[in-house]
Amino acid sequence: MQHERHDNHSQGVVLIVGSVCLLALSDALVKYLGAGPSLWQLLVSASSMSIPLLAGCLLLRGGWMALVPDRPGWVILRSLLLLAMWLLFYASLPLIPLATAAVGIYTTPLFIAVLASAIGEERLTRRNWAAIALGFGGVLLVLRPGLGVFSLAMTLPVAAACCYAGAMVLTRRHCASERPLVLALGLNLCFALVGIVGSGLVAMLSDGSVLTRGFLSRPWQPLDLAEAALILLYALLMVSVNTGVARAYQIAPASLVGTFDYAYLPFAAVWGVVLFDEVPDLPTLLGMMVILISGWLVMRHPERRLPMAKP
Repeated sequence: MQHERHDNHSQGVVLIVGSVCLLALSDALVKYLGAGPSLWQLLVSASSMSIPLLAGCLLLRGGWMALVPDRPGWVILRSLLLLAMWLLFYASLPLIPLATAAVGIYTTPLFIAVLASAIGEERLTRRNWAAIALGFGGVLLVLRPGLGVFSLAMTLPVAAACCYAGAMVLTRRHCASERPLVLALGLNLCFALVGIVGSGLVAMLSDGSVLTRGFLSRPWQPLDLAEAALILLYALLMVSVNTGVARAYQIAPASLVGTFDYAYLPFAAVWGVVLFDEVPDLPTLLGMMVILISGWLVMRHPERRLPMAKP
């Protein structure tokens, strides 16, 4: 039986732009909290707040059965891909500059376009490819590789981009009928599980050395009121982001939504100015404008649709 799909391109674009705005803010909060709780403590603490919120909303809407996904296997795979994306991205932050990590992960639309064309129901036109290439050129303008000094750590955001692209194409192809709150709940359950496992490993392996001070190897520590409030804000932001992103990829083509994912970069610059007094230079601003223009071009010339595959 084929899925009946009702696309809404404009709503999908609005959702993804709003979601990446909130995502940039949540990443800024993680950077701000970098000297406090570890990644594992952050995941467990944030999930302990978001899971009851998501579950409560679903229960109010449809009872206990609303908590059960229609296609649990695909929801689990999607959640694991997104979990891998977050772990790889956050693991890169202590090793390379934040701007480098952000631009690395925003090779995502290229991977989305390739995957959507290869295994999805979208066939990209030459204009699509040209617009996506223009967006990637904007990323390079922001990054300005210079001499191109290579570091293995630079591959972590790119690997994260691959995981994110796979998750978003999977959302479009196999999770289109799922409730966005169910998808967000599945992801947060994975966050909680890996946070508990990571915290346990750190507790067992910790020997009091300097390694325990890192973002990935720091043991749990008491939180003050400000840190607890920021973690609560992070949890609420991630619920909004996960729900909005899932819905955007359900109702609009992955290549279109993926291109507007680039809007993360100007939003990250804005939050950097507001929270850290990091003012972008002229080449960075020009690169961001090129990225936004590429998204507009893709929206003007949507992809050709292929017949839907049977589930």
